[in-house]
Amino acid sequence: MAGLLAASHACSSADRPDPFGGGSGGSGGGGNAGGLDVAVPDGPPSPDADGLCGNTVIPVVIEKPNVFFVVDRSGSMSDSLPKSTYNKYISARIAIAKVLRSVGHRLRYGAAVFPMPGGTVEGCNPGKEIFPTQDGDPPSFGQQGLNGPVLKKLLTVLAAYQPEGGTPTSGSIAAITKTVTALPGKTFVVLATDGAPNCNSNATCPASECMANIEGAMLDPNTKCVEPINCCDPKWVVDGQLYCVDRQATVDAVTQLYAAGIRTYVIGMPGAEVYANVLNEVATAGGTAKPTLPYYYPVQDEPELTASLQEIGIKVAISCTVDLGQAPPDKNLVNVYFDTKLVQSNPTDGWSWTSEKTLELNGAACAELKSGNVFQVQVVAGCPTSVK
Repeated sequence: MAGLLAASHACSSADRPDPFGGGSGGSGGGGNAGGLDVAVPDGPPSPDADGLCGNTVIPVVIEKPNVFFVVDRSGSMSDSLPKSTYNKYISARIAIAKVLRSVGHRLRYGAAVFPMPGGTVEGCNPGKEIFPTQDGDPPSFGQQGLNGPVLKKLLTVLAAYQPEGGTPTSGSIAAITKTVTALPGKTFVVLATDGAPNCNSNATCPASECMANIEGAMLDPNTKCVEPINCCDPKWVVDGQLYCVDRQATVDAVTQLYAAGIRTYVIGMPGAEVYANVLNEVATAGGTAKPTLPYYYPVQDEPELTASLQEIGIKVAISCTVDLGQAPPDKNLVNVYFDTKLVQSNPTDGWSWTSEKTLELNGAACAELKSGNVFQVQVVAGCPTSVK
């Protein structure tokens, strides 16, 4: 349980190989701090240097969204994750690394963890930003399967924390609200947690909303938290209110983000299943409810965790509409490349013009782009358009 009755400890990974992949990368990166970039191929080798027909690259205007990760590091995140040799917290970092190698160059990203050490009630101190939102690494690193300097810095900062304490979700969302609402451009929050929000010292709840009762915790070696005993009642447990499911305050915090134009995606890791109704409410309040139940992203193992983060990353980072910085002199002398692969003009499965400075990727071409396996879209002028 991600509460205080049973604190757990993180296991060491010092004797394991680096799970985050990627070798040492060179320097690079940067971009417009406002999140609006004109994309010019970055990092050696660049496809436009490989003799693409025409060899005159038309700049593609990219408005990079901000993705802010809010990662639970409560005590239960030290439990192992199925299909992984690592615990849930380390597995979350591995999944984040994989996704950002794929789409990080299309994003600006930052991160917070919760709880933070200290506070009035140990283990219930709200989280805070630990990695300021910034441009991801150039695509050349991901193309080579490397972690660039920005991603390496993020992973290092996340690794400085280990699982401990409770799950002060509402306070943590409130704590980062001013930071994320001040970011320019579109912003999305990704909340990854393995249980219900708790740690609200002002909460009261019936036994049906008490985590200790829901999870069948033991009040003492001979007494289980079962009605009529309510283990969230301070007469039974000192500070028992901290184990109340902090449902409404968390929904309210996410609703405030949504009112400011920020959507919140919710990933529920193993252990969160019994609180599915709570996470469904949070996802709905965050404006990201899936079409059918569960409305959040439930994951049971490492592959599902990575796939869910990848799906979210692609959804917010990749659009099949390509805006150009300038109209080409002759629209009949334009070709589109995915990295160095020619994409033929075709209204069904290729690309087509939608305005003087906008083209749309259609069907199979759009699907290929959204697979996350395409690092750069280049629009090149100077040769007759290849038509399918």
